Amino acid sequence: MQKSVIEGDAKRARDRLRIATLERDIIGGALTKIYEAETRGQLSESERTQLVQRYKTDLKRVDSEIDDYKKIVDLSELESAKEDLLKSFHAKLLEIDQRINQIKPSLQHALLPSPKTGDTPATPPPPEADSTEAQQNQTNQRGKPTKEKPKNKAEERIDAIREEVLKAMERLEQIETEG
Repeated sequence: MQKSVIEGDAKRARDRLRIATLERDIIGGALTKIYEAETRGQLSESERTQLVQRYKTDLKRVDSEIDDYKKIVDLSELESAKEDLLKSFHAKLLEIDQRINQIKPSLQHALLPSPKTGDTPATPPPPEADSTEAQQNQTNQRGKPTKEKPKNKAEERIDAIREEVLKAMERLEQIETEG
């Protein structure tokens, strides 16, 4: 995945954001002192207005810089989060595929049981709708457990991973809306 903001630019933007935030605090402190000086009678209203106007212009400039740098930093962080999420998702997907490939061969003979003499022919399970219910029915009808437990664990694992991915996507959306 190609990033819009390279790491060097993101680092510079973080540094500039930190400095611009400090500059905004300094300007805010200066404005506070100007208003305090007026209330103490050290400045007239016209002097205060003149001084405040200069600082307000600087404050608007700094706020604009902060906004720009914050967007760059946010974009960089969002792209990094997206990249991490995709890597994690692909790793989990590979893990699931490997687990499926391990389990499938052992289930092939369990899914197609050979009919015994005197037994009624086994009916095929319903197509994946309520597969756990079908497994319970098979166990109850035959009186012996089937070898479906690994599949249940795999399904539980898939559900857990799916929930992890959904939570991560929600966090990503939340970060996007906050930015």
